[in-house]
Amino acid sequence: MRRATVLLALLAGAAGMAGTPASLRIDQVQVIGSHNSYRPYPSPEARARIVAAAPGEWPALAYGHPPLAEQLDRGLRQVELDVAPDPRGGAYAAPGDADPAMAAPGAKVLHIPGIDTDSHCRSFRACLTILRGWSDRHRGHAPVFVLVNAGDAGGARFDAANLAALDRDIRAVMGPGRIVTPDAVRGRAATLRDAVTRDHAWPTMARAAGRFLFVLDGSTAHQDAYRAGHPSLRGRAMFAFFDRDVPEAVVFNIQDPSTGRDRIAALVRQGFIVRTRADEGLAEPRANDRRRLDAAIASGAQWISSDLYDGAANPERLPYRAAFAGGALSRCDPVTASC
Repeated sequence: MRRATVLLALLAGAAGMAGTPASLRIDQVQVIGSHNSYRPYPSPEARARIVAAAPGEWPALAYGHPPLAEQLDRGLRQVELDVAPDPRGGAYAAPGDADPAMAAPGAKVLHIPGIDTDSHCRSFRACLTILRGWSDRHRGHAPVFVLVNAGDAGGARFDAANLAALDRDIRAVMGPGRIVTPDAVRGRAATLRDAVTRDHAWPTMARAAGRFLFVLDGSTAHQDAYRAGHPSLRGRAMFAFFDRDVPEAVVFNIQDPSTGRDRIAALVRQGFIVRTRADEGLAEPRANDRRRLDAAIASGAQWISSDLYDGAANPERLPYRAAFAGGALSRCDPVTASC
């Protein structure tokens, strides 16, 4: 076997996940991911703040995740980071907080400012650095999908300047060749939507090996600001959730697969990627109810986020685990692939 062929075979093996050939496009693979992936199980101090602010909310917030690198080590390939704008620095630092990362300008990563602030990585750049470091240690890994959930807070908002800062952080930390960009997917097509629905232009698992795909998850105002001056997200580092009829619409967020199953299936058949949730607020895990998870799997949604999978914090010892058959965290998509 020639050297180039050997290298291609090795890359394909590294890029694939259990039961998912590396020749599949990324829209032909389903993965289990984590929701609010940066968030550890709340410390006693955080729990006290949550209970004091909203006593009835604690049961839905009694979840947490291991560090990002450990999640990736376990096989999760979709993570979510909640970002809050902090262009001047210090907006979310508690009194006496000596962490220089909190004082520096740049988006911070936390759940609810002033209340639910525990995080494995407190700044966006710190989280990106962890992802990049893990990638450096696992060359040729299967692609990782990162939701960047933008929330206005602390008197600042994600306007065009703060959204551009997110792009700069992604490019600076991840480096060239580590990102699946809208430009790469669009290619010569007129629009992103044409590229994925007409040309099926999502990269294969082999071509996306060692890379990250970022998606902006924000309000309509954030989405409009992000695409302004960037038709079909030209020059942008992230994709984003948009309404079906705009040229930039290629990734969708449909939270409840129980009510959205038919819509999800229709979208993925057209070439789009859909993110959904297997459970929410620990309601399904506490009832050991897999119906929402099963609906997500059957719908063909490619990214299925959960609060409780093997390795997530589980102090109540709930039997529920988000996984595919046999405990797998990835598989061929039942709607878009045959394997």
